[in-house]
Amino acid sequence: MAISKSTQPSPVAIFLSGAASATALLVFFYTATAGPAWPTATTEFTPQGSHAVARPASAPATKASSPTNATGGGDDAFARMLRRAAMEDRTVIMTSVNEAWAAEGSLLDSFLESFRVGLNISHLVKHIVVVAMDEGALRRCRAVHPHCHLLLPDVHGLDLSGAKSYMTKDYLDLVWSKLRLQHRVLLLGYNLLFTDVDVAWFRDPRVHITAAADITTSSDFYFGDPDDLGNYPNTGFIYFKATARNARAMAYWHAARARFPENHDQFVFNEIKRELAAPPIGVRIRFVDSKHVSGFCQLGRDLNRIATVHMTCCIGLENKLHDLRRVVEDWRRYVSRPEWERRAGKIGWRFEGGKCIH
Repeated sequence: MAISKSTQPSPVAIFLSGAASATALLVFFYTATAGPAWPTATTEFTPQGSHAVARPASAPATKASSPTNATGGGDDAFARMLRRAAMEDRTVIMTSVNEAWAAEGSLLDSFLESFRVGLNISHLVKHIVVVAMDEGALRRCRAVHPHCHLLLPDVHGLDLSGAKSYMTKDYLDLVWSKLRLQHRVLLLGYNLLFTDVDVAWFRDPRVHITAAADITTSSDFYFGDPDDLGNYPNTGFIYFKATARNARAMAYWHAARARFPENHDQFVFNEIKRELAAPPIGVRIRFVDSKHVSGFCQLGRDLNRIATVHMTCCIGLENKLHDLRRVVEDWRRYVSRPEWERRAGKIGWRFEGGKCIH
């Protein structure tokens, strides 16, 4: 999610437990089948074509904080939180915030409000885990939400509390820090639906996620075929089934950062999506039609079909927040009208004065 106060560039420029024994068995299965699924101090993964090859590390690992270092309990506290938040099918919704995004009246408030005004989705809030990237975000999260987890950054001493400028080093370290925790969710046997906090939820988007796919992602640009790897993904809304293939895929994705050091996770995912889909990983990736799981890059215009709206192709916290509020207001106007008028499809988005949508 891009945060700065710079002028908005063109859209093309912005692309990118059950029982204790059962839990133990799942963890054993994933770790045993995925091999050293995450690079360690003695082993790292070097993507070569469609293969990830383990080899000795040539240099000491960067000093990093534990990826699941929550206040008051570390991994055990995180596992308990997932258990509390998970749906019956062991799916967890996750988003992430820093202090700027979690501040009163900022993105987190609008994100949670969208669930309240959405159609039959308010119950999903109890299944959301909010990942706080700094202490300020954690305090604010705990004031408004029951499931809050502090994730310390991979890079020691990195301050993630501010509104980081898009594509700066701090911004890149922020977005990459999330992948380790997402990987941990899969290893604990939970399906993960990750959503950026600048996404407005109005209907349940899970109806557009098929069990046949390992990974289901939203699209900045969708070309009509959900299985076409030519679709351009937006990983700000992405679903992972808890499978060994996905555990390996996520490790491969993170390791591929070394090949594209100046780019964010979404760009890298797009670059390696065919490698992930090919042997030996072999995940099936499907893309959701942007008419349903939408964003400003390719905005669905029919409010009768919209499930979520992402503030994509928009730069700057103030710009995103301004238009996120407008989208929520437009939705309130839509649901306030009689059903016959809604079904007629004549109630749409209002674009006047928008900072992102035009």
